[in-house]
Order: sequence, then structure tokens, then C-alpha cells
Amino acid sequence: MSIRMSAAIAACKASHKIMRMLGRTARALPGKIALVIDPKVIDELSAGHKTITITGTNGKTTTTHIVQQAVINTYGTAAYDPSSTNLEQGIATTLCLDSSVGGRRKSDWAVIECDEGSSKTILPAMHPQVMVVTNLYRDQVDRYTSWTTARDYIIKAAQSSPQTKLVLNADCQVTASIADVVDNEVIWFGVECPVYDEGIADYDDSVSCIDCDAPLEFSHRTFAHLGEYACPNCGRRHHRPDIACTRIEDRREKSCTLTLRINGVEHVVEANIRAGYDVYNAVAAVAGLLATGMPEEDVFKALARFTHAAHRFEVFDIDGTLTRLLLMKNTAGCNQLINMLVSEGELPDNLVCLLGAEIMDGITTDWIQDVRWEKIVNANTQVIVGGPKYEDMRDRLLRAGVPEGNIRVQKSYAALVSDIAAIKQPVNVIANCSTIEALRLELVKSYQPVDYWSE
Repeated sequence: MSIRMSAAIAACKASHKIMRMLGRTARALPGKIALVIDPKVIDELSAGHKTITITGTNGKTTTTHIVQQAVINTYGTAAYDPSSTNLEQGIATTLCLDSSVGGRRKSDWAVIECDEGSSKTILPAMHPQVMVVTNLYRDQVDRYTSWTTARDYIIKAAQSSPQTKLVLNADCQVTASIADVVDNEVIWFGVECPVYDEGIADYDDSVSCIDCDAPLEFSHRTFAHLGEYACPNCGRRHHRPDIACTRIEDRREKSCTLTLRINGVEHVVEANIRAGYDVYNAVAAVAGLLATGMPEEDVFKALARFTHAAHRFEVFDIDGTLTRLLLMKNTAGCNQLINMLVSEGELPDNLVCLLGAEIMDGITTDWIQDVRWEKIVNANTQVIVGGPKYEDMRDRLLRAGVPEGNIRVQKSYAALVSDIAAIKQPVNVIANCSTIEALRLELVKSYQPVDYWSE
């Protein structure tokens, strides 16, 4: 092992330890330091190891947590990042922390959540056995200027690693089009049943074919632009999934029962997810794990018992106020959160809506304009808004119908925790990446999350 690599690992470990002592998450900066010292540290620490990467617009983190749980259960250990830092520096931190200073990896496996844009550098560095692409939406217009920008990054990544098996969402035409121009083996997944009981899923008003721009026709549609599609003009059409959810039953508060068709054989399995958009994440994880050669029974056990990431429906008891954290990242994902809230029955009386515009969020906030806030608010809804872009959030909620007198502004996260505690009724917090992380850091100073996902 080179002196440079050893120095990079040592610096990463030392800076990580210091930052953790200071109460920081310590996932990005330590890896950034390591990459400055040794730009090839990811390549070197990945050599000879087994890796599965997960990328896509929505669902990366939940899919990754199912996968890492299965890998740890089956093989004993895995290099992964519980905080879901998915850019190059975060991935470097994950690999350095899983290694000795001499460069000896502790784990045979790495489970890597990867930003779509970073995939073009991560795949040629890591050469994973499997890459899962959850879906591709219009997302972060400051980074991805069209439907196909992120797709083209992933195509470049796949072409650099032709031995990597691709697990692609058959229901997403943008994701599916990756297979048109790469030589990698492809495994298809999808959902062939309604994901909501009430049929309230959000649809893009019109979906045009990415090849010829003609309107697509759908014989079955789940939400947004996902479903069994065909272009009547150029002939682009949906691939039949190798692995698909064909039925959702016994929808419980925290979990559900899925029927999965795997290469023509149906299996009834338990899933530690709410029915809805998370079904896609479950099927993507199952497809990715099976692509690694993991036995079906081990995959199903992990699906039933995996632990969700922070911010995903995490609940805190703040002096008697049950407070649920819901992460919004883009229009499509936020609309699915709203669909979930509507499907629960009575609309929430108390909301906290936090909006930031850091790099992790996307620096524009225009996307909140197309979120269908009108579906979950009315003249009685009480809202606290906060975050650096609270004015944008407040203005959008006013247009959605929340009376001005029902909206309060709270810029301080510490004061916000006190304000929430005073409500004494259930509160849903809808916030994007930087703001939900800032609120959670304040919460964990005094409170521990309720174990919401355990049965």
C-alpha cells in the first residue's frame, strides 16, 4: 500500500473522530481531505471487493438501507454510510472508515448510495457488481437541466463498467432508456398494481416520449410518469419486469404484505414499509440483492425487518407532542408524501414546513410551486414555517389556502422545538435535506426518536 493512501486514510479517520467529538455528522469533510491527499483512494480501497451501488432521483436511501441490512445479515458486515452522504467525499469517508491505516478493508462488501451526477466517477472507480437505478424524475433544475441529464451521467458510468449488472425501473421510461445504449446485463423491476387504496396518486398531466415527444399512452399507471407505457408514434414501450410487485395486501400503519413475482414465480412477503411509493424501493432492493446472487430467503428476511434511515417517518416525542419527520426533495417526491397523508384519513391539523436552498437541496425553490399543497391544507390548518427560504414556503401556503393568521414564522431551530412541544397535538414536519437535518440535530440534544418502525 502506498504512503499516500495510508496518509489519506489516517487523515480521514482523525478528522472524523474530531468532528464527531464536536457533534458533527462528519461524513463529507473527512473524505474530502482524504481525496485531496490521495485522489485514487476510492479506486484503491474498492479493488477486489464486492460492491452494490444505488442511484436515482427518489428512493435511494430507503433502497440502500434494505440492501445494507440484507448484506450485513447474510455476510456479517458491510461498508456503508448510515447518514446517506452520497457524493464522492462521503463515499471516500465510508471506505476509509472501513479500512485500517494500512489499507486493509474490514468488510468484503460495500453498499454505496450514489448521487446520479457522481455515478460517472464512482462506477469507473469502484466497478460494482450491481448498480440499481430507482427512477429518474425532473429534479434539481440547477444541476440537471432536462429529464435526460442525470440519465446521461449514468449511461457514461455504465459504459465505463460493462461488467456491472444494471437493475432498472421498467416503469420509468427515462431509466429504461439507459438499456438502449449500454452493453451491461439488465434486470428489470416494476409495480403492476395500484400503490394507494384510494387511487389518489399524483400524475404528471402529460408525459411525452423521450424519443419522439409524442404523448405516451398508459395501460396501467402508479404515479407521476411511472407505469406501463407505450408510444403510439415511435413504438417505444414498457419492458415486462423480471421482478414485480403484483399485489399489496394487509396495509398496516408501519408495514404491509406484498406479492412479488420473481422470474415467473409468486412469493408473498412481509415488508417493513408503508404501502405507497415505498413499494418501488422495496422491489428495487429485492431485484438488486437477487442480482448479487443472495438467496431469496435472506432477501425477504431483510425486507421484513430493516431499519429506516433518519428523517424517513422518524417520530420524536417532544414533551408529549408526537412529531413525525417527513423528507421532501423534489416535486414528485413531495406530492407522494402528500398522497400518503391524504390516504391516512383526516388531514393533519398541524404542519411545520421548512425550506432551505443549500447544495444538498438544490439552490432553487421553484419546485415547491408544483407541489399540491392544496390537498392537505384548509382554513383550519395551523402551520409553522422556517428555514432560510421560509418566505417562499409561506407565500406558497398562502396561495394554497392557509389563512395568513394561521401561519407563524420561526427562524430558530431551538425555539422551533419549544414551539412544537407547546402544541400538544400530533405534528407533521415536511422539510428538505438541509433543514430537516438541522432540526434533527437540535432534537437529538434532548430527545431520542421513537422506535416507530418496530412492530
